[in-house]
Amino acid sequence: MSKWRRIAIAQLRKAVEKRKSRIIRDLINLGYTKCEDGRQLYELPLVELEDLYKSMRTEKASKPIQQVKL
Repeated sequence: MSKWRRIAIAQLRKAVEKRKSRIIRDLINLGYTKCEDGRQLYELPLVELEDLYKSMRTEKASKPIQQVKL
């Protein structure tokens, strides 16, 4: 494998891990910490994290806004 190919693969892995970290942080902020099947968020591949994040955002957006009485 060429030097440039190894560098490109390393950069891609780094970008995937950065994206996973960002999604995990956002999911935790939405109150989601663990999968129903018992897996931790960090164990999920990027595709599953993205699907979960989309569904959580959709679920949160569909809930009515609660008004707080002051």
